[in-house]
Amino acid sequence: MAAQKPNTGLRLNESTGLVACVAIILFTFLGVAYSMKMDAIETLPYVMRPTAWLAFALFITAFTASSIRILYDMPYSRWAMRNRRYIGISFALVHFVHAGIVLSNLVFTEATRTAGELSGGGLAYLFLFLMAVTSNNASVRKMGAKNWKRLHKIGSYYIWLIFIGRSLPVALAEGITHAAIPTVCLLALALRIAARQKLKRRKP
Repeated sequence: MAAQKPNTGLRLNESTGLVACVAIILFTFLGVAYSMKMDAIETLPYVMRPTAWLAFALFITAFTASSIRILYDMPYSRWAMRNRRYIGISFALVHFVHAGIVLSNLVFTEATRTAGELSGGGLAYLFLFLMAVTSNNASVRKMGAKNWKRLHKIGSYYIWLIFIGRSLPVALAEGITHAAIPTVCLLALALRIAARQKLKRRKP
């Protein structure tokens, strides 16, 4: 969700196409899942985890884009950095759909969440909403680059904290089969630290 120079026509098509592709994948998956179950309420638990995984993959891609670009000059790092804003918007789209699924599951089934989980997750979604609606050059100009960067940095790290805070206890309790998300979160943090150190070494 970083500030970028105005896109050329090619980049605009590439970036909006990315969001459209994610939306098509998401809603095709939900449609297929519903058609197999033929009951919206019964479908909820089956689509909850896949939408969370898709959201997480998009988040990590956006979260590490600048770090990988600093550390490695390769086609993927250039693509991720060029499209980071739209990867972040895609993450917001998927994660808000996931939130709707979670809330529907709480309302229509016997599933429960603690007050702490709801409040912590609610703050993450507030940050995500603010980051999504300010992911444009007009917001950067209106807020000022310093304030804009502060909002997106705090929001990104808070969302990262929610992901690892929810997944790490499960991994410790259930074992290595549940360790993917906290492991990727820690690797992403390591990449950001390494990128910061590389930038410090470049300074005279």
